Amino acid sequence: MKVLTEKCETCGDLFQDEEVYAAHINDHRLIVTSNSMFPPIKDEECKFVNGGWNVQRSKEWLEKYKLHITRIVNIEGPPPYSYGWYRTLDDGGSSFYPLACRVLNICPKCFREWGQPYYANNCDCKNKVKS
Repeated sequence: MKVLTEKCETCGDLFQDEEVYAAHINDHRLIVTSNSMFPPIKDEECKFVNGGWNVQRSKEWLEKYKLHITRIVNIEGPPPYSYGWYRTLDDGGSSFYPLACRVLNICPKCFREWGQPYYANNCDCKNKVKS
């Protein structure tokens, strides 16, 4: 019996099963791919996280991002972005949970990406009256 089969160079996790290790490495690859498609926003002074500014996205960007995340978590059909789906990812320890949560930071009306869901839910576009 092997005590150690592989050690992940990225996170340092240890694996006894080679198949589980291969899946883990694939998850890291998919996360890197996702971050290169939609890189994280640099926020050295926490102004973005604290609602100081936002990044304007588009409906097309959001749909593409949702579809990408849905594909990497192996779900077919329309993206199931619901409370239950997020809980399943979180409770299951999915590596993709933080990527999926990025959708919560985007105002569904004007598609501004904020640093946290509070600002997306309270986006000032909701207070403006359209003529």
